Amino acid sequence: LAESLLLAVPAAVASVPIALLTLRVVASGVPGIPVAAFDADVDWAAALVAISVAVVSALAFGLFPVRDLLSTQPAKTLQAYGVRQTSGKRVTRFRTALATAQIALSMALLALMGLFAQALANIARIDLGFEVDTVVTFSISPETSGYAPEASASLFARLEEELAALPGVVSAASAAVPLLAGGALMAGAGVVGAEGPDRVAVNLNYIGLDFFRTLDVRMLAGRDFEDADRFGGGPVAIVTRNFAERFGLGADIVGRRITSPGGEITVVGLASDAKYVGVTRDVESQVFLPRAQSSSFGTGSATFYVRGPRSPADLMNAVREAATRVDPVVPITGLRPMQDQVRENVATERFFAGASTALAVLTTALAALGLYGVLAYSVAQRSREIGLRFALGAPASRVRRMVLRQVATMALVGIVLGVAAALPLARAASSLLFGVAAGDPVALAGAAAVVAAVTLGAAYFPARRASRVDPIVVLRYE
Repeated sequence: LAESLLLAVPAAVASVPIALLTLRVVASGVPGIPVAAFDADVDWAAALVAISVAVVSALAFGLFPVRDLLSTQPAKTLQAYGVRQTSGKRVTRFRTALATAQIALSMALLALMGLFAQALANIARIDLGFEVDTVVTFSISPETSGYAPEASASLFARLEEELAALPGVVSAASAAVPLLAGGALMAGAGVVGAEGPDRVAVNLNYIGLDFFRTLDVRMLAGRDFEDADRFGGGPVAIVTRNFAERFGLGADIVGRRITSPGGEITVVGLASDAKYVGVTRDVESQVFLPRAQSSSFGTGSATFYVRGPRSPADLMNAVREAATRVDPVVPITGLRPMQDQVRENVATERFFAGASTALAVLTTALAALGLYGVLAYSVAQRSREIGLRFALGAPASRVRRMVLRQVATMALVGIVLGVAAALPLARAASSLLFGVAAGDPVALAGAAAVVAAVTLGAAYFPARRASRVDPIVVLRYE
């Protein structure tokens, strides 16, 4: 018991600062929640509970071999067994089972890490349908500063002109519904005289001029919005190809009239599809309306997009100064490169990928340490047997194979059990695995290769030590 406590208590105490560091790292990585929302401190009551669990575990596992030790006959042991191991086969099998369980857990988490890594790689290859590399974005909400809808609309127009006139800026535009923010304005819309459903669910968005040019979205047919598309004129809209195809139409949808909650609207343009709502979501039908034709809706807030070849830092500084010149009262929020908005949209996938990687690395390291400890102890306990093998002419390579064979058996069992555990875990996380199957063979094979390499690496030094046992030194005590 003393030996167990000498191992457990210092380790439990040393784990407290590690737990504090882990909490702060986790708090900084949880998507969608600010760090200030977390109390990233170790509660001492919780720490005492954790230390108590560690001490109780040490006592329990320390008592496990005591029964065999108490049943041992000292005289018989000293006379007949010499330096033979004092633990029975049951204890040895239990120790081996624990090391195998560590290998299985490591295999399961490494497989999950491989699946998340492939999912992130698939996400990185997604074609958004618009260009974000040289775009910065920010939002303003004039109504929170007391602006009336008409004044807000005027502010948006002035700000668009000021931003577009900045040196090095190619174009600037605004949208009532921010892109890749996870939200959408849903409505029902149909095409007058078209075959197919009467109405389908679409995402509406009120946009300013040059929206498609700023985001480099291709116009497949028709035209973009113009200055003449203002309140009082004929209502117009631009739809995406996905919307047109749902009614069996293509470029000929231009000029047709669609029905929406606001009445009938003439389609003047057909735009290519894009991931406007979510990076990993399917392409959805979009209907874009000119902000200038709305007297009130969509004027409460706006998200702006500014494209320019300048560095993101310089462009953001210029945008901030321009917004202050136009109106120093209304604050801007969320000023960032559009690439950051894309990363934030997949923050959940990135968080779970990072968490699974950290856990996989930790468990693999623990499995390697546990396996090394088991093998080193086993070699020490079997030193008499190994010495006799050498004395009888066994080569060192055969002794090394004996140790490695034991490791290979443990690794094989651990890998099989790890795969069995990884499959249900992967199916439970399937919503986060973009384009990857739960039983992806590449991830499983990669995890198995890492586990095999780690286990063989952990077995190297015990196997080497076993091959260097001096039979004269070992047998001298007989």
